[in-house]
Amino acid sequence: MQRHYLSIDIGGTSIKRARIDHSGNIISSTKTPTPREKGAFLAVIKQIITANRSVNALCVSVPGIVDPRTGIVQFTGALGFMGNFAFADYLRQFSGLPVFVGNDANCATLAEMWLGRLNGINSGAVVTLGTSVGGGLMLNQRLFVGPHFRAGELSAIVNNHDYHDLHEATVGASTSAVKMIEAVATACGLPDKKDGRRAFVEINNRDPQAWAIFTAFCRRVAVLLINVQAVVDLERVLIGGGISAQPVVVSEIRHQFKLLQDGDRRLHDDVQMPEIEAAQFGNEANLLGALYGLLLQVEKEE
Repeated sequence: MQRHYLSIDIGGTSIKRARIDHSGNIISSTKTPTPREKGAFLAVIKQIITANRSVNALCVSVPGIVDPRTGIVQFTGALGFMGNFAFADYLRQFSGLPVFVGNDANCATLAEMWLGRLNGINSGAVVTLGTSVGGGLMLNQRLFVGPHFRAGELSAIVNNHDYHDLHEATVGASTSAVKMIEAVATACGLPDKKDGRRAFVEINNRDPQAWAIFTAFCRRVAVLLINVQAVVDLERVLIGGGISAQPVVVSEIRHQFKLLQDGDRRLHDDVQMPEIEAAQFGNEANLLGALYGLLLQVEKEE
């Protein structure tokens, strides 16, 4: 009989869950809004587990720093109200099931390593463009998290040393896809400042204001990739996040990368441009990656 797993992807806006088989086929999925208070949050997690008792294990993707040795999560972003919490132990005690908990960006990377566009690649990365910038690194065909489990925290890179507000000088603040969409919508007089699809109509139509904002954004992404590439020299970088579904995003990031190299001999001679592609998985990435993390964990324990 095929083994089924419950995979939960916890985000700032919604909590997605899916029943997935051992091969990575999603049997069913649904989502619910993410509560903003610890008691309500844990109550929703319990409800999800209770409604899916007939599974073999539980795997969870979370926004935060995860220590795999202790199962303690330092929740970040919209889930900051959870603080430091022994989440894996809590889930094991409630469910009685084997549990895996992983960082969301690392889970997205694991999905690409397992069934996606990092499969068969020796060294690569996933860079997720959204409210901030997420990242996951694969070195020598293994997920690299670092001794403090913080590798790939690309949003913390400082890219403007002289800026008076240090937070605004970080990649997370300066390279936000959400802010780019809002800027395009404002410049073009669009009614919904968060409507990415409508903003990309203007971008794809080469509206002068929209195009200028978009290409500046892609240049900042390209600068980030050059900085990463100068350190780890990757074969392939996958661009994730909702905007990666727009073909113009990857093509313009490639173009901006080449322009930067053409503008400085050192960038041309010392940095090799990696293959830059769109990530294969969209909203399912964290769900699939959490399952692969569980399968690797079980394999290691055996």
